[in-house]
Amino acid sequence: MRIGDLLTRAAKWYPEKEAVVFERTRLTYRQLNDRVNALAHALLDMGVGKGDRVALVCHNSHYNAEVVFALAKIGAVSTNLNWRLSPREMAFLVDDSDAQVVIFSQRFAYLYEPMRALLKRKFRFIAVEGTLGEGMVDYDELIARYPNHEPEVEVDEDDVFLQLYTSGTTGRPKGVMLTHANMIANARSTILEMEMQRDWNILGLLPIFHIAIFILIDLVMVGAKVTFVHTFDPAVLLATIEKEKVNTLGFTPVIFSFLLAHPDLDRYDLSCVKNVIYATAPMPVDLLVRSIEKFRCRFIQFFGMTEMSPTLTMLIPEDHVVEGPDHEVRWLGSAGRPVMNVDVRIVNDQGRECPPGVTGEIIARGANMMKGYHKLPDETAAAIRDGWYHTGDMGFFDAYGYLFIADRKTDMIISGGENIYPREVEEAILKLEGVQEVAVIGVPDEAWGEAVRAIVVKRPGSDVTEARVIDHCRQHIASYKKPKAVDFVDALPRSAMGKVQKHELRAPFWEGRARKV
Repeated sequence: MRIGDLLTRAAKWYPEKEAVVFERTRLTYRQLNDRVNALAHALLDMGVGKGDRVALVCHNSHYNAEVVFALAKIGAVSTNLNWRLSPREMAFLVDDSDAQVVIFSQRFAYLYEPMRALLKRKFRFIAVEGTLGEGMVDYDELIARYPNHEPEVEVDEDDVFLQLYTSGTTGRPKGVMLTHANMIANARSTILEMEMQRDWNILGLLPIFHIAIFILIDLVMVGAKVTFVHTFDPAVLLATIEKEKVNTLGFTPVIFSFLLAHPDLDRYDLSCVKNVIYATAPMPVDLLVRSIEKFRCRFIQFFGMTEMSPTLTMLIPEDHVVEGPDHEVRWLGSAGRPVMNVDVRIVNDQGRECPPGVTGEIIARGANMMKGYHKLPDETAAAIRDGWYHTGDMGFFDAYGYLFIADRKTDMIISGGENIYPREVEEAILKLEGVQEVAVIGVPDEAWGEAVRAIVVKRPGSDVTEARVIDHCRQHIASYKKPKAVDFVDALPRSAMGKVQKHELRAPFWEGRARKV
């Protein structure tokens, strides 16, 4: 089965069932499939074929769904880009992806010209919700010119369907190639584990440029519905939940923090909410307990990574034990147990499996494991060894098979669900006059999970300040990557080999916390 088949099937079986809602747009499965087919024919006419990449810079909306499924039906590859990136970062990814066409939302017009000026070659652009410049094609006008019958393209389940970028061990973004078979395998496992039903109406807040796209695949497979929103404004989210009778929420932990702190929270009727899904970053246990007490419904946690399409483990509703035996209550701080058809192990540095309670590296395998990194064979070989994907995360299983994340083998920071690689931030700070050395670490933050903190050694006589460091970063990297705070020290702790000991820098901030990421 291929991803495009899922929508074709849903349109045939549930033609008049509402599939997607976004602002004033409401599409049934039949209408969604018609628009998808028209876009597929338009892209074929533009010369997009099997294996070709199409980059998408777009807010969460029906447009995302249409592009993803249209490309799936013609065997092309969807490369969804993070609109929070700087123009320079975005231009690098567009060039690296080998995209033939770029679909760009007018809502991010401020990025368009700066990004285009940095591109190394010419691209064809399609504009969503208005034109951005001369020579661009308007999305809605384009699909209006093409038929809506099914495109006749042979697509294999092992063809690449999705290419998402993730930071790597060198800080260089890596294009993770996921096949139709990878995503179908993930959907089958997650639908089964969380008991997804056709009557689910999911709030589509988690960005589609992340691996949250898997929720879109899941809901189309069962014929459920998504109500897209493109803002993190708590008032808008609460009003949408109430108005659209959203029964399933998909949030990062930071959103729960914002919602629970909203002064008008109790004015909204949230009785429609039956399921809450949380992922992308660890949820502080106290915040999780407060969320459970407020919503009083089924809670489901996902743990995984892009390379695994993305799911490794889930903490299912019955495992969210607030009161009970100590070992069960502790599960709230875990990442749950491996999902169906995914093997997860904890291994030591020699590759031997660790017994329960002993920390080691988390490795995994399954039909949802990526095909590899785009144009990076050495990095692919380093990540996938003997059929197992080495995550770089450290953890342990308890005696009951629940996975606890202990630390990160690499120094990746996860803030508000975004992956931030310290080296990139360090390189930006080192360009600032007056900075001699810097180490960037992640420290606990109740709202964001982790916050970026820079530890700086000044050059002799330097008058560099915290404000200057943060402002400098704001100009050179994406805003969400900049430090929230800067400390100045005389020297950084180092090993005998001269390596900066980041665990020593992190230790005071994480002291007394069971979960280190």
